[in-house]
Amino acid sequence: MKTRVIQWIIVSFLLIIGMTGCSKEEGRKITGYKEYTITVASQKVIGLLFSCGDNYVSEVYAVQKEHSTRWEQLGYIDGFNYETGYEYTLRISETNYLDHSMGEPAWTEYKLIELVSKEEKVSEDIPNNFIPDWYYTEYCKTIDENFRYYIDAEDKPAIAEDLNLNPIITFNGLHCYIDNKWTRWFLINDNKEITMLGFIKKENKESANIPESYINLKPEGTIQGFMEWTFIIGNNPDNDENTIKYDVLICSPSKSKSYGPAPVPWFYKDLTQYYQKKFPESGVKAVVASYNIK
Repeated sequence: MKTRVIQWIIVSFLLIIGMTGCSKEEGRKITGYKEYTITVASQKVIGLLFSCGDNYVSEVYAVQKEHSTRWEQLGYIDGFNYETGYEYTLRISETNYLDHSMGEPAWTEYKLIELVSKEEKVSEDIPNNFIPDWYYTEYCKTIDENFRYYIDAEDKPAIAEDLNLNPIITFNGLHCYIDNKWTRWFLINDNKEITMLGFIKKENKESANIPESYINLKPEGTIQGFMEWTFIIGNNPDNDENTIKYDVLICSPSKSKSYGPAPVPWFYKDLTQYYQKKFPESGVKAVVASYNIK
Protein backbone atom coordinates (compact mmCIF):
# COMPACT_ATOMS: atom_id res chain seq x y z
CA MET A 1 0.00 0.00 0.00
CA LYS A 2 2.83 2.40 0.95
CA THR A 3 4.49 1.64 -2.40
CA ARG A 4 1.35 2.67 -4.30
CA VAL A 5 1.07 5.92 -2.31
CA ILE A 6 4.71 6.74 -3.03
CA GLN A 7 4.17 5.99 -6.75
CA TRP A 8 1.13 8.26 -6.82
CA ILE A 9 3.08 11.09 -5.17
CA ILE A 10 5.92 10.71 -7.67
CA VAL A 11 3.52 10.73 -10.65
CA SER A 12 1.72 13.81 -9.30
CA PHE A 13 5.04 15.56 -8.77
CA LEU A 14 6.12 14.81 -12.33
CA LEU A 15 2.81 16.11 -13.70
CA ILE A 16 3.24 19.37 -11.77
CA ILE A 17 6.78 19.72 -13.16
CA GLY A 18 5.45 19.02 -16.65
CA MET A 19 2.73 21.64 -16.31
CA THR A 20 5.25 24.15 -14.95
CA GLY A 21 7.50 23.44 -17.91
CA CYS A 22 4.62 24.09 -20.32
CA SER A 23 3.79 27.38 -18.63
CA LYS A 24 7.35 28.58 -19.24
CA GLU A 25 6.77 28.08 -22.94
CA GLU A 26 3.56 30.10 -23.01
CA GLY A 27 3.49 33.39 -24.86
CA ARG A 28 3.24 34.49 -28.44
CA LYS A 29 5.43 32.60 -30.87
CA ILE A 30 6.03 32.95 -34.58
CA THR A 31 5.68 29.48 -36.07
CA GLY A 32 6.08 30.43 -39.71
CA TYR A 33 6.92 33.37 -41.95
CA LYS A 34 7.10 33.83 -45.72
CA GLU A 35 6.79 36.52 -48.38
CA TYR A 36 5.24 36.17 -51.80
CA THR A 37 3.43 38.03 -54.57
CA ILE A 38 -0.34 37.90 -55.14
CA THR A 39 -2.86 39.25 -57.64
CA VAL A 40 -5.99 40.78 -56.10
CA ALA A 41 -9.14 40.73 -58.27
CA SER A 42 -10.98 43.90 -59.23
CA GLN A 43 -14.04 43.00 -57.15
CA LYS A 44 -14.64 41.32 -53.83
CA VAL A 45 -16.47 38.01 -53.50
CA ILE A 46 -18.60 36.46 -50.77
CA GLY A 47 -16.60 33.99 -48.70
CA LEU A 48 -16.64 32.11 -45.41
CA LEU A 49 -14.33 33.17 -42.56
CA PHE A 50 -13.74 31.71 -39.11
CA SER A 51 -13.45 33.67 -35.87
CA CYS A 52 -14.30 33.22 -32.19
CA GLY A 53 -15.09 29.57 -32.74
CA ASP A 54 -17.67 30.18 -35.44
CA ASN A 55 -18.04 30.57 -39.21
CA TYR A 56 -19.37 33.80 -40.66
CA VAL A 57 -20.10 35.06 -44.16
CA SER A 58 -18.27 38.15 -45.38
CA GLU A 59 -16.89 39.87 -48.45
CA VAL A 60 -13.33 38.71 -49.09
CA TYR A 61 -10.54 39.34 -51.56
CA ALA A 62 -10.24 36.97 -54.49
CA VAL A 63 -6.49 36.40 -54.91
CA GLN A 64 -4.08 34.39 -57.03
CA LYS A 65 -0.76 33.51 -55.44
CA GLU A 66 2.38 33.60 -57.54
CA HIS A 67 2.81 30.67 -59.95
CA SER A 68 -0.93 29.85 -59.60
CA THR A 69 -3.96 30.54 -61.78
CA ARG A 70 -6.48 29.43 -59.14
CA TRP A 71 -8.50 32.08 -57.36
CA GLU A 72 -8.78 31.67 -53.59
CA GLN A 73 -10.09 33.83 -50.77
CA LEU A 74 -8.20 36.08 -48.39
CA GLY A 75 -10.05 37.85 -45.60
CA TYR A 76 -7.86 40.90 -45.06
CA ILE A 77 -4.43 42.39 -45.78
CA ASP A 78 -3.11 44.80 -43.17
CA GLY A 79 -2.05 48.13 -44.68
CA PHE A 80 -3.81 47.55 -48.03
CA ASN A 81 -6.23 50.24 -49.26
CA TYR A 82 -8.50 48.48 -51.76
CA GLU A 83 -10.53 50.17 -54.49
CA THR A 84 -13.12 48.23 -56.49
CA GLY A 85 -12.53 48.17 -60.24
CA TYR A 86 -8.75 47.80 -60.03
CA GLU A 87 -6.67 44.65 -60.20
CA TYR A 88 -3.63 44.74 -57.93
CA THR A 89 -0.28 43.02 -57.76
CA LEU A 90 1.02 43.00 -54.18
CA ARG A 91 4.01 41.74 -52.29
CA ILE A 92 2.77 40.55 -48.91
CA SER A 93 4.01 38.73 -45.82
CA GLU A 94 2.27 35.78 -44.17
CA THR A 95 3.07 35.29 -40.47
CA ASN A 96 1.78 32.35 -38.44
CA TYR A 97 1.39 32.83 -34.68
CA LEU A 98 0.82 30.54 -31.71
CA ASP A 99 -0.26 31.70 -28.24
CA HIS A 100 -1.95 29.22 -25.89
CA SER A 101 -3.20 32.05 -23.69
CA MET A 102 -5.48 33.20 -26.52
CA GLY A 103 -8.99 31.90 -27.16
CA GLU A 104 -7.84 30.87 -30.63
CA PRO A 105 -4.20 29.87 -30.07
CA ALA A 106 -3.15 29.68 -33.73
CA TRP A 107 -3.75 32.37 -36.32
CA THR A 108 -2.24 33.97 -39.42
CA GLU A 109 -1.67 37.62 -40.26
CA TYR A 110 -1.17 39.08 -43.74
CA LYS A 111 0.56 42.43 -44.27
CA LEU A 112 1.30 44.56 -47.30
CA ILE A 113 5.01 44.88 -48.08
CA GLU A 114 4.85 46.57 -51.48
CA LEU A 115 2.22 47.72 -53.98
CA VAL A 116 3.71 46.41 -57.22
CA SER A 117 0.96 47.52 -59.63
CA LYS A 118 -2.60 48.84 -59.78
CA GLU A 119 -4.50 48.49 -63.08
CA GLU A 120 -8.08 49.49 -63.88
CA LYS A 121 -9.62 46.38 -65.41
CA VAL A 122 -12.19 43.61 -64.93
CA SER A 123 -10.55 40.50 -63.55
CA GLU A 124 -11.46 37.31 -65.41
CA ASP A 125 -12.90 34.00 -64.21
CA ILE A 126 -13.53 35.12 -60.64
CA PRO A 127 -15.71 32.56 -58.83
CA ASN A 128 -19.21 33.60 -57.77
CA ASN A 129 -18.39 32.84 -54.14
CA PHE A 130 -16.00 30.89 -51.90
CA ILE A 131 -18.63 29.29 -49.66
CA PRO A 132 -18.13 25.49 -49.54
CA ASP A 133 -21.06 23.11 -49.98
CA TRP A 134 -20.73 21.78 -46.44
CA TYR A 135 -21.68 25.19 -45.04
CA TYR A 136 -25.17 24.96 -46.55
CA THR A 137 -25.73 21.37 -45.44
CA GLU A 138 -24.29 21.70 -41.92
CA TYR A 139 -24.90 25.33 -40.96
CA CYS A 140 -28.01 26.39 -42.86
CA LYS A 141 -31.71 25.66 -43.22
CA THR A 142 -33.60 25.94 -46.48
CA ILE A 143 -37.11 27.23 -47.06
CA ASP A 144 -39.27 24.63 -48.76
CA GLU A 145 -40.02 25.87 -52.29
CA ASN A 146 -43.26 23.85 -52.24
CA PHE A 147 -45.27 26.62 -50.61
CA ARG A 148 -48.88 26.33 -49.50
CA TYR A 149 -51.52 28.94 -50.21
CA TYR A 150 -55.04 29.98 -49.24
CA ILE A 151 -57.34 31.90 -51.57
CA ASP A 152 -60.73 33.40 -50.77
CA ALA A 153 -61.94 34.87 -54.05
CA GLU A 154 -64.54 34.38 -56.77
CA ASP A 155 -61.95 33.49 -59.42
CA LYS A 156 -59.62 31.19 -57.49
CA PRO A 157 -58.06 29.41 -60.54
CA ALA A 158 -56.75 32.67 -62.06
CA ILE A 159 -55.15 33.74 -58.81
CA ALA A 160 -53.73 30.26 -58.16
CA GLU A 161 -52.16 30.21 -61.61
CA ASP A 162 -50.59 33.62 -61.04
CA LEU A 163 -49.30 32.57 -57.61
CA ASN A 164 -47.46 29.63 -59.08
CA LEU A 165 -45.76 31.90 -61.62
CA ASN A 166 -45.05 34.81 -59.28
CA PRO A 167 -41.25 35.05 -58.72
CA ILE A 168 -41.84 36.78 -55.37
CA ILE A 169 -43.49 33.57 -54.15
CA THR A 170 -41.60 30.88 -56.09
CA PHE A 171 -38.12 32.46 -55.63
CA ASN A 172 -37.93 32.23 -59.42
CA GLY A 173 -36.71 28.63 -59.22
CA LEU A 174 -33.90 29.44 -56.77
CA HIS A 175 -33.24 27.98 -53.32
CA CYS A 176 -33.50 30.18 -50.24
CA TYR A 177 -31.04 29.26 -47.46
CA ILE A 178 -30.94 30.77 -43.97
CA ASP A 179 -28.03 30.33 -41.59
CA ASN A 180 -28.56 28.53 -38.27
CA LYS A 181 -28.50 31.80 -36.35
CA TRP A 182 -31.38 33.12 -38.48
CA THR A 183 -29.38 36.26 -39.29
CA ARG A 184 -28.41 35.86 -42.97
CA TRP A 185 -30.17 34.54 -46.07
CA PHE A 186 -29.04 33.51 -49.55
CA LEU A 187 -30.76 32.84 -52.87
CA ILE A 188 -28.76 30.14 -54.67
CA ASN A 189 -29.13 28.37 -58.00
CA ASP A 190 -28.51 24.68 -58.67
CA ASN A 191 -24.81 25.40 -59.26
CA LYS A 192 -24.49 26.87 -55.73
CA GLU A 193 -24.00 30.34 -57.20
CA ILE A 194 -25.36 33.15 -55.03
CA THR A 195 -27.76 35.39 -56.96
CA MET A 196 -28.92 37.47 -53.99
CA LEU A 197 -28.19 37.66 -50.28
CA GLY A 198 -28.74 39.81 -47.24
CA PHE A 199 -29.55 40.05 -43.56
CA ILE A 200 -32.61 39.26 -41.45
CA LYS A 201 -34.05 41.73 -38.96
CA LYS A 202 -36.60 40.33 -36.48
CA GLU A 203 -39.31 42.09 -34.49
CA ASN A 204 -41.94 40.68 -32.12
CA LYS A 205 -45.65 41.15 -32.80
CA GLU A 206 -48.70 40.58 -30.64
CA SER A 207 -50.05 37.03 -31.01
CA ALA A 208 -53.58 38.46 -30.74
CA ASN A 209 -52.97 40.16 -34.12
CA ILE A 210 -52.37 36.95 -36.10
CA PRO A 211 -54.66 37.26 -39.15
CA GLU A 212 -57.48 34.73 -39.32
CA SER A 213 -56.46 33.88 -42.89
CA TYR A 214 -53.18 32.43 -41.54
CA ILE A 215 -55.09 29.90 -39.48
CA ASN A 216 -56.40 28.42 -42.74
CA LEU A 217 -52.76 27.39 -43.33
CA LYS A 218 -52.25 26.23 -39.77
CA PRO A 219 -48.64 25.25 -39.00
CA GLU A 220 -47.64 22.01 -37.35
CA GLY A 221 -47.07 22.19 -33.62
CA THR A 222 -48.03 24.77 -30.99
CA ILE A 223 -47.73 28.47 -31.79
CA GLN A 224 -45.38 30.10 -29.28
CA GLY A 225 -44.88 33.51 -30.81
CA PHE A 226 -45.65 35.90 -33.66
CA MET A 227 -42.95 37.98 -35.38
CA GLU A 228 -42.11 40.02 -38.44
CA TRP A 229 -38.89 39.08 -40.23
CA THR A 230 -37.48 41.62 -42.66
CA PHE A 231 -35.23 40.17 -45.35
CA ILE A 232 -32.79 42.99 -46.13
CA ILE A 233 -31.24 42.75 -49.59
CA GLY A 234 -27.51 43.49 -49.86
CA ASN A 235 -24.51 43.72 -47.56
CA ASN A 236 -25.76 46.58 -45.39
CA PRO A 237 -27.75 45.23 -42.40
CA ASP A 238 -29.14 48.73 -41.72
CA ASN A 239 -30.61 49.25 -45.19
CA ASP A 240 -34.39 49.33 -44.81
CA GLU A 241 -35.11 50.54 -48.33
CA ASN A 242 -34.65 47.27 -50.24
CA THR A 243 -36.49 44.62 -48.22
CA ILE A 244 -38.98 41.76 -48.28
CA LYS A 245 -41.14 41.24 -45.19
CA TYR A 246 -42.70 38.04 -43.84
CA ASP A 247 -44.93 37.34 -40.89
CA VAL A 248 -43.51 34.43 -38.92
CA LEU A 249 -45.26 32.03 -36.56
CA ILE A 250 -42.80 30.49 -34.11
CA CYS A 251 -43.94 26.94 -33.31
CA SER A 252 -42.77 24.08 -31.14
CA PRO A 253 -42.65 20.93 -33.32
CA SER A 254 -45.37 18.36 -32.66
CA LYS A 255 -43.13 15.54 -33.96
CA SER A 256 -39.55 15.32 -32.75
CA LYS A 257 -37.20 12.62 -31.47
CA SER A 258 -35.37 15.06 -29.20
CA TYR A 259 -36.44 16.33 -25.79
CA GLY A 260 -37.35 20.01 -25.83
CA PRO A 261 -36.88 20.55 -29.61
CA ALA A 262 -35.96 24.02 -30.82
CA PRO A 263 -38.85 26.20 -32.06
CA VAL A 264 -39.41 26.30 -35.82
CA PRO A 265 -40.41 29.38 -37.87
CA TRP A 266 -43.27 29.19 -40.37
CA PHE A 267 -43.29 32.02 -42.92
CA TYR A 268 -46.44 33.79 -44.12
CA LYS A 269 -46.94 36.37 -46.84
CA ASP A 270 -50.25 38.24 -47.04
CA LEU A 271 -50.88 39.03 -50.71
CA THR A 272 -54.49 40.15 -50.38
CA GLN A 273 -53.96 43.79 -51.37
CA TYR A 274 -51.59 42.80 -54.16
CA TYR A 275 -54.22 40.58 -55.82
CA GLN A 276 -57.08 42.93 -55.11
CA LYS A 277 -55.25 45.47 -57.28
CA LYS A 278 -54.13 42.94 -59.90
CA PHE A 279 -57.52 41.21 -60.20
CA PRO A 280 -60.06 43.92 -59.25
CA GLU A 281 -62.97 41.97 -60.77
CA SER A 282 -62.24 38.68 -58.97
CA GLY A 283 -63.75 39.54 -55.59
CA VAL A 284 -60.54 38.87 -53.70
CA LYS A 285 -61.05 38.70 -49.93
CA ALA A 286 -57.84 36.95 -48.85
CA VAL A 287 -54.70 35.50 -50.46
CA VAL A 288 -51.96 34.05 -48.28
CA ALA A 289 -48.84 32.03 -49.10
CA SER A 290 -46.96 29.99 -46.47
CA TYR A 291 -43.57 28.29 -46.29
CA ASN A 292 -41.95 25.94 -43.83
CA ILE A 293 -38.35 24.84 -43.28
CA LYS A 294 -37.07 21.68 -44.95
